[in-house]
Amino acid sequence: MSERSGSSSGFPRFDTDAGIVVFFVLALSIFGLVIQTSAGQYLRESMRLTHDPLYTFRMQLIYVVPALIAGFFFFRVNLQWLRKYVWWIVGAACVLLICARFAIPGVKFFGSTFPGVEVNGSWRWINLGILRLQASDIGKIALVLALSHYLAGAQRFLQHEKIVWWKPKCFGIPTKEFFADAFYGFICPCMIIGLIAGLVAIGPDLGTMALCAAVGVTMLFLSGARLGYLVPVVAAGISALSVVVYFWPNRLKRISAFLDPEGTKLEEGYQLWQALIGLGGGGWKGAGLGDGVQYRYFLPEAHTDFVFAVVGEELGFARAAIVVLAFLVLFGVVIFRLRRIPDTFHFNVCLGALLFIVLQALINMGVVTGLLPTKGMSLPFVSYGGSNLVVMFSLTGLMLNAMLNWRKSVFPSVVVPSENFILQKEI
Repeated sequence: MSERSGSSSGFPRFDTDAGIVVFFVLALSIFGLVIQTSAGQYLRESMRLTHDPLYTFRMQLIYVVPALIAGFFFFRVNLQWLRKYVWWIVGAACVLLICARFAIPGVKFFGSTFPGVEVNGSWRWINLGILRLQASDIGKIALVLALSHYLAGAQRFLQHEKIVWWKPKCFGIPTKEFFADAFYGFICPCMIIGLIAGLVAIGPDLGTMALCAAVGVTMLFLSGARLGYLVPVVAAGISALSVVVYFWPNRLKRISAFLDPEGTKLEEGYQLWQALIGLGGGGWKGAGLGDGVQYRYFLPEAHTDFVFAVVGEELGFARAAIVVLAFLVLFGVVIFRLRRIPDTFHFNVCLGALLFIVLQALINMGVVTGLLPTKGMSLPFVSYGGSNLVVMFSLTGLMLNAMLNWRKSVFPSVVVPSENFILQKEI
């Protein structure tokens, strides 16, 4: 996408598209608060510690405040100013991802290990006392900003029809020629994706790693990367992930449970089987809000990763379909608006934020309905969790900011002597 001048300076007025986005985001968040009154009512940990059946509802209501503040900040911040600090944001995200993986021996913070917190065998959270910050969520924001920033300045390596060669100099001595479009237009952005996705994977969190890779590759493809580079790398990545899962017993068992949920319903497929029972038991109209059975006695993590099963059981297929429709409308409105964004940086910011929200929702609902292997990934705006809610509102703020207030991108070009470029014959 070529760089063209933006519309106007100053802060723009809301339009219909932005109003629809805000409406559906707030509606999903309010709906999440309502469903938490049921999903978290019989949460054993909260009942044991607080004896409060509305614990998750109250905590989620508290989390809404910082989420709104974060969303408003990213909505009003000058994205051109934010680009000056994009690599600092990436560095901070990398530090948080590394800290989440390890705990300092003998050091406690609010009674828990510090800084990393282990939950169910995974190190994905940083202990902040009243809030456990999921570091991979910060990595999502860093990936969107960093990749958008880089791709906006690398358009001359992406938007052309001829191969570009470069013969750089080292201490004044010419070195061997190489493909500049391959290095600056593909390898460098892949390194950004690989850095963040790789640090997420050490959690271990292969699902979020795959989500980050999918979003990054989509942004790279729509920015003009050659299919001749993308296809082999994507195929190699999928093959490598398949090998890792095959030799990782715990992950391989999840695949087995996905392929045969009934045969593994007493072992690895227990959670998926109970979710399917809840969805099927809800029928068309549902059992009624607060009258579900699965989340009370049988379904683990009903308030987080499997909250959609509670929606299906209590409210039925018709109302659960409305939740799916809300994400589809959100996706459709922003996608149609993307065609009108004249600036590559804002285009990619909006696209990346949208993909992280919608793809995460798609994966969550696919897992609960048995269409995808079991993966611990929350439903945006609905599942319980302060870290997820804050980041989802932040991504929404970035998306609205890019939709409503674009300007001509200002990116310091990669320092490459133009006289060393030689345009070769067309492929």
